[in-house]
Amino acid sequence: MTTQELKEFRDDLFSEAMSISDAKSIEYTISSDDRLYNFKHVAERLGITPPQALMVYVLKHTDAICNDAKTGKQFSDETLRSRVIDLINYSVLLLALNDTHINDNSTESIGDESGSPIGNSQNASEPDKWSVYSRTTKA
Repeated sequence: MTTQELKEFRDDLFSEAMSISDAKSIEYTISSDDRLYNFKHVAERLGITPPQALMVYVLKHTDAICNDAKTGKQFSDETLRSRVIDLINYSVLLLALNDTHINDNSTESIGDESGSPIGNSQNASEPDKWSVYSRTTKA
């Protein structure tokens, strides 16, 4: 693949990723104006941080890509291309979550003063032993 062919491929891929991101945003934000709402809402419900919630989605696609690479087979309707596009979009959202936290210095949507998740996880099914894990803050 020539440099020009790669640039065209990349431009097409990123254009498709932006289109898909725009189309899915209404669905995942439950019509909220906050494009990061889904991760904040899921995090609060589970008692984890929004970036941790986002990483669950990322790891789902990563594991499927690893399985595809290992077996050479695709087991669902999602293609390698669609999974990679989702990873591109999740990468943008992760940086947006991080940037929002840094720029507004808010701990409300990320965690408490110590960086620990906030929210009501009383109904979560995680074992009590997991409660010792907490997010460390940046130095």
